[in-house]
Amino acid sequence: MRLAVRLAQDRRVDAVVTAPVSKQSWEMAKVGFRDHTQYLKAATGSRDAGMMLLAGDLRAVLVTRHIPHSEVPARLTAAALSEAARLTVDALRRNLSIRRPRLGLCALNPHAGDDGLLGKEESRILVPWARRERRGGFSLEGPLPADAAWAAHKAGRFDALLAVYHDQALIPLKLSGGYGAVNWTLGIPIIRTSPGHGTAFDLAGKGRADPSGMLAAALFAVRIVSSSPLAGED
Repeated sequence: MRLAVRLAQDRRVDAVVTAPVSKQSWEMAKVGFRDHTQYLKAATGSRDAGMMLLAGDLRAVLVTRHIPHSEVPARLTAAALSEAARLTVDALRRNLSIRRPRLGLCALNPHAGDDGLLGKEESRILVPWARRERRGGFSLEGPLPADAAWAAHKAGRFDALLAVYHDQALIPLKLSGGYGAVNWTLGIPIIRTSPGHGTAFDLAGKGRADPSGMLAAALFAVRIVSSSPLAGED
């Protein structure tokens, strides 16, 4: 990983495509970072970094990533939401030629909290934040019940969703894209993609592993390289 990042920073390679990482292995090896995204943010000196997951035309950016569900409400802040939204809009404009991205915000609680009966994070955090962002010019709907948001995204109403926790994005994307889902790191000065799935140590050496995720990640990296402002330079 260190070598790959250095090569990309020196522009000796155009992109980095990483294989899945075992977080337990990284913890045992005392790497000091929970996932690739944390490491890449630190290694590139980036202020912000985010994860966009893609499967075809379905896209979601995680507001919170690899943390226990019990910690999500405390991490769901206006700053975290703004970072995810900004990274999403920048990436869609810069690399996917979507001039005015339309975002959908997934609610945390079922039925978007049902007017506070099923949770107050919507009225306390998500609704005020979304209102401010719309006044600032963002094309943003929500917070919407997550199931309705995904149905609307699939119908073409949004260019991407903001998912407030990990599985809110990963379950729909993997159902839609299978092992072909791709993870794209946003906000860093190098291009990095990976498969949207984890390790499969139980398949090692058995000839049954599915390579479609790695192929999809490599092909998407090529697409991003081709759309980069630096494309074609020496």
